[in-house]
Amino acid sequence: MSFDLVLFGGTGDLTWRKLMPALFQAHRHGKLPQGGRILAVARDERSDDEYRNFIKERFGDVDPGKRPTDDEFARFAQLLHYRRMDLSQPEHYAGLKQWVDGRGADTVVLFLATSPHLFPQICAQLGAVGLNGANVRVVLEKPLGHDLASAQEINRVVRSAFKEEQALRIDH
Repeated sequence: MSFDLVLFGGTGDLTWRKLMPALFQAHRHGKLPQGGRILAVARDERSDDEYRNFIKERFGDVDPGKRPTDDEFARFAQLLHYRRMDLSQPEHYAGLKQWVDGRGADTVVLFLATSPHLFPQICAQLGAVGLNGANVRVVLEKPLGHDLASAQEINRVVRSAFKEEQALRIDH
């Protein structure tokens, strides 16, 4: 089963402090399906190799028993890719869709590890470019907004772009 995991906020604290160590542990223990890709998207300019080095350096802050060896990281790093995106630019979402569609993964997970105020914009743009097919899931990391009204607005936009069964709301 092939999968693509797209991490919006790919250079942010949540990604390198929580998500990458967890993904590495899943990889280490053979729990990630073969044929997967992890794409980090963020606003700064980096190559895949620069991003891989960024993540490798961050593993220095992880509990020593959970740090990868050089060989383990080299294998894990083969999954990691990076793409610069300005979340306000519709053409960047179109480019992301091309990247995802270019391989036709069985499952695509879009993980929004960003500020909640960006959730509506991201979901609306993903829906606008058609990156919301039946094989796509969107994950929203709590908190969902800063009050009831903003949480309701986020959920309204998510439901306008994705079916409810495609949306996962989690708390780390």
